[in-house]
Amino acid sequence: MLKQYEEQRAAILNRLAGINGKIDSIRFYLKNIYAVKHFSFGTWTSRQHVIAAIHSGDKTGFAECILSTNHPEASLDSWRDAASVLVGLDAGEAVLENRRHQDQWQEQLIEMLEMALCDLCGKLVGCPAVKLLGLPDGEPVCGVHVILSDNMDEVAESTQWAVNAGKTAFIKVKLFGDNQLDCDVIRTVRRFCPRGTTYLIGDVNCGYRPKGTENELDWIAGQLRNLYEAGLDACEDPAYLETPEWVALQEAAGPLALIPDYPMRPSRRSIREICTGMGRIYNIHPDSAGSIIDAVVLAGRIRELGAGLMIGDDSLVGPSASIWQQLAQGLSANWVEATEKREESDFFYRSVRSLATDSHHNPIQIQLADGFGIDLDEEKLAAECDQVTEVCHE
Repeated sequence: MLKQYEEQRAAILNRLAGINGKIDSIRFYLKNIYAVKHFSFGTWTSRQHVIAAIHSGDKTGFAECILSTNHPEASLDSWRDAASVLVGLDAGEAVLENRRHQDQWQEQLIEMLEMALCDLCGKLVGCPAVKLLGLPDGEPVCGVHVILSDNMDEVAESTQWAVNAGKTAFIKVKLFGDNQLDCDVIRTVRRFCPRGTTYLIGDVNCGYRPKGTENELDWIAGQLRNLYEAGLDACEDPAYLETPEWVALQEAAGPLALIPDYPMRPSRRSIREICTGMGRIYNIHPDSAGSIIDAVVLAGRIRELGAGLMIGDDSLVGPSASIWQQLAQGLSANWVEATEKREESDFFYRSVRSLATDSHHNPIQIQLADGFGIDLDEEKLAAECDQVTEVCHE
């Protein structure tokens, strides 16, 4: 049944594998972003973002991921040492070598390196990276405005900002597994953005049944029906569920669309595990997909199940947000959550020479260029960041 997807993956890898251009060096830039974000499982006070720059002659491929949260003292040494095996290889060979370390290196490191290598490959051959991935041009996709707060004044302010910025087509709120609080968040957004004008998504991060707890499925379904009545259209990861429970809960949730997220990680495994009826929309989650190549293949499986597709986020602020926006368009996603962030992306924008995407307006405008169309001033980027480390070809 999955043979067609294996063939699709092989075709993409074959296109990339033959691309020449020796990798001269790989540079990692670490930026601490201090921003408080509340979730049902806890609070982030800081995020350690890493931007990778892979150099081959006068061409450079860029990408980004999150190294850690709440660890501003985090070191880049282990990632630099791991990536050193790619230096000296041709870019196409490096794509294959990077994949050989799946289940050895951290998923987000492999995903970031693969994105940067695809960006580099496209620049080396003068072709948009989405074409190398076998994707069509697609139609523009809207970005999601995300609200991460349990303070109703902050929720109201953020919603009003979205209204003024013309970004209300899709809004996502973090929910907390407290039904009264969650309904208050939803109703606050709906004061400004009624149904029919805004598709409202909630993410509970499994708050209605954290892993290891025993809340009954009927009780969870009742909580979800309350969320729908308060104004929610779709709910991501309402609880920690086994696959049959996802199907049963979607049936019990009525018109509320469920969005599986954690069962989709990583893409190379979930393609064999997801099934029809787990939700009406499936989430491919950046920094957890493990590979954009596998994510492209997984998207085909999601369509085969008759479901919608969303591209999620990992609070990305820079080059990988742009990359996932291009992937969302090529994959005809319902929406893309990975967009540059108010205030948090300022350091990145100060380093940008040119960018293929513009997420300031909806739908997101994309002008395809070689690779992923990302060109950064690395001298300015280094001045903005907290750590820089590099491995070079001897």
